[in-house]
Amino acid sequence: MRFRYLLALLLFVPTLAQAEAELSPEQIEALLAVKVRFARHMAFNPSIVRAVEEQNASSLSLDVIRQRDETWQNAGGSLNGLIREITQNDVARYFQRRVENNAAIDEVFLTDNQGANVAAYPPTSDYWQGDEEKWIASYNDGNGVVFIGPLEFDESTRKTQVQISAPVVSKEQTIGVLVLGVSVDYLQQALQ
Repeated sequence: MRFRYLLALLLFVPTLAQAEAELSPEQIEALLAVKVRFARHMAFNPSIVRAVEEQNASSLSLDVIRQRDETWQNAGGSLNGLIREITQNDVARYFQRRVENNAAIDEVFLTDNQGANVAAYPPTSDYWQGDEEKWIASYNDGNGVVFIGPLEFDESTRKTQVQISAPVVSKEQTIGVLVLGVSVDYLQQALQ
């Protein structure tokens, strides 16, 4: 399957902003190439694909998703049943190992074909990603592409990062999106 990259980069901290002025989008993309490959590789993991397929089969309505999103956001950081389900399932534990063993990665989360969370580590700030650019651009109306977002402060991790969104594909169909949060520290080290 051929992938197209969308790049929406970098209005950030001073050293990176200076570098951005000197770097082309291609050079910035090259800095993130290893992490893009990592995100794409993870998105093809059979366990990840299976988890998305299972959630897609449940055909959650948008009303249910929005209700879950409200419950998630109102949890105030406590691990209610929904948050626990999403952050402690087998895929989330796999994500936890990736984050804990790679200082360049701040978070990993997975969504279904509507942008609803399937798995996440650590917990995201909301349940529904389907209204956010990182999801919309990567899902791309079912024609998945890799999308690299801007460097920005992430509410859930409380860190500055770039999020790389990679389509999850099954039978040559985009069925969801995997998002990888890459640390600003990784980018600054890559620039040096």
